[in-house]
Amino acid sequence: MKRYNFLITLSLGISFISCSNKKNLEKNVISIDTTQLKQVYSANEDAKFTLKTVENAEIDSVAYFLDNVKIGTSKHNKILTHSLKKENLGKKEVKAIAYADNKSREFTYKIEIVSSINPIEYDYKIIKTYSHDQEAYTQGLEFYKGVLFESTGNGEGGFTTTDGRGTGKKGKSSVRKVDYKTGKVTQINELDDIIFGEGCTILNNKLYQLTYLNKEAYIYNIETLEREKSLKYFADIEGWGLTNDGTHLYMSDGTEKIYKVNPDTFELLSSISVYSPKGALPHINELEWVNGKIYANVYGYNSIVIIDPQTGAIEGMVNFNDLLNMTTYHADRDVMNGIAYNPETKTFFLTGKNWDKMFEVQIIK
Repeated sequence: MKRYNFLITLSLGISFISCSNKKNLEKNVISIDTTQLKQVYSANEDAKFTLKTVENAEIDSVAYFLDNVKIGTSKHNKILTHSLKKENLGKKEVKAIAYADNKSREFTYKIEIVSSINPIEYDYKIIKTYSHDQEAYTQGLEFYKGVLFESTGNGEGGFTTTDGRGTGKKGKSSVRKVDYKTGKVTQINELDDIIFGEGCTILNNKLYQLTYLNKEAYIYNIETLEREKSLKYFADIEGWGLTNDGTHLYMSDGTEKIYKVNPDTFELLSSISVYSPKGALPHINELEWVNGKIYANVYGYNSIVIIDPQTGAIEGMVNFNDLLNMTTYHADRDVMNGIAYNPETKTFFLTGKNWDKMFEVQIIK
């Protein structure tokens, strides 16, 4: 009888140890199963997640996250299928947390989601050509109540010259009002030389301007152009382009990122990454909000891309290379930069850094 009880106890003990070993996460779970994953996905695809384990391993459940946002839970390591249609574009961290016997183990993997939309190439028609201050190193351009506002920086031009070099002469950072019909500056506030002015926009009857490296934005009185306030950026980033949707500000920093920020505090609210099916598009510069879309210059190119502000997908593009050739060649002429939409005429006004002309165009869709 004693021998029989001993055998039962021994058998139960072996069974317990065997079961415990099967649920040992450190020994039995190796990684996220990359045979089920790709490194790059199109936004219209599904991603399938599971863990790579040793044979006979037992897992109670696995929780999955994309950039720390939970997307689902799988029982016993079954494959979790997740649609990427509602995910923002860009690089993502996949995190998997495996659970067994009240213990857990975490694994990570990187994927990238690119746009599933092929951008439409639009044409344009020149409506009229105007004079523009050739000394203006244009960073921002915007109409407000029929008045054209422009912000400039103290950069060096010459990028479009035959040798890609200018004279070394720097522009003057400023905010200004311009009579677009004559090209004359009617009012101006020039900044100190230590400040490199960047993009501008008007919201709530205030003029906002970014700075390139000072990590702060300036708020001006719309009538006098006197600076009233400074706001620190939410992070250690550069300031490039700026626009608004009537409620919030949107800024670029020279990468593929566009940040949505609070206009009162410059607190970050959300962000998107600008993508085509080929991948991320960096150097997003001057921005303009038009009918629910973001129109953006791309630094170094004489073109505009049309961006979905919800996803970052590039929906359209316009090549304006011919406009550069219609400006006067000089040693400090630089790239296209400056988009202003005039809601009264439903046309776009375009210029560039140290361009002597500004063009009123209609984008043909």
